[in-house]
Amino acid sequence: MRVTSIAVAVFVAAVVAGCVATSSSSTTHKKAGPLPSPFVVLARLGEKSLGLNHPRGLAIGADGNVYLTDLSQRVTVISPAGRVLRRWGRPGRRPGEFHFVATDPNDPTDLHSWLSVGPSGEVYVADSGNNRVQVFTPRGQFMRQFGSSGNGRGQFASLFSVVVDVAGNVYATDGSTARLGVVTRFSPAGNVVWQIGGVASSNADLTVPIAPLSMDPHGRLVTINDDGQVLYIDTDGHELDSFDGTRGVFPSPPPVCGVTVDPLGYTYVTGCGQNPSCVACGATLVFDRTHRLVAEWTGAHDPLDRSPVFGSHGEVFALGRDGSVLRLRLTLPGG
Repeated sequence: MRVTSIAVAVFVAAVVAGCVATSSSSTTHKKAGPLPSPFVVLARLGEKSLGLNHPRGLAIGADGNVYLTDLSQRVTVISPAGRVLRRWGRPGRRPGEFHFVATDPNDPTDLHSWLSVGPSGEVYVADSGNNRVQVFTPRGQFMRQFGSSGNGRGQFASLFSVVVDVAGNVYATDGSTARLGVVTRFSPAGNVVWQIGGVASSNADLTVPIAPLSMDPHGRLVTINDDGQVLYIDTDGHELDSFDGTRGVFPSPPPVCGVTVDPLGYTYVTGCGQNPSCVACGATLVFDRTHRLVAEWTGAHDPLDRSPVFGSHGEVFALGRDGSVLRLRLTLPGG
């Protein structure tokens, strides 16, 4: 889909309005009744038809192509229409090889294998088992890597997630027990700029485990911690706002696997979909810019495994609990 000049003007106005700073909110907005659905499924691309093996990471490039990681230890690129364009990677520890490891040792399919696409199309992959971030061209040519195993600055005991901002700065999180909540910012060249969080942090919101990071349209980092607080953090590492993102829908502690924000400022909080017996765990709650709960995608049908990801030309994709790649259309006001 391509955006017309009129639609672009509307989008820019919405983003500018959304950039106004919000104050910290602890207000609880309870559901008063059935909520509308935030999106509809336009296409369901099967795991097997795409040649995937338990896909776990998903990102969208500026060209609209979708980048995925899976248990096969490789990156797969598909077009917005669902055609496989290319793949790269294999198991190993050399440049261009991956060693994605599981979040839960009892579930080898629950991988730490996040990826992000930078402003110039470069693909940043969290190579979790090798504790490094690898950077590739859009066609899969290895460019560089940074990070190593350890507990020092720029090191990871268990690399968790990675996300890139519009300036090419890289933000990565550690998933080890000793460093839960630690976020490190790297320069575009891979040098450490700052590090925040961890058990000794002065910010109590970052002393507990957090979900993978994402970037919102206003340049803020977005995540949720194990206390159920959605956190908005600026690129200097300062927490700007937070609110309760569970609303009693998810069990405690909330098994939340992703938080993303769409171009209009709606925040999507998705429960982990790996547990088939927990229907609510596949639900997605949607909040407006005032943190009011305005929509819900229940876990009863097509539960998501991660929050939806948004492209720059209106593309919306998500991973289903069954391993499928879902192409979505937003139905919220303004979408």
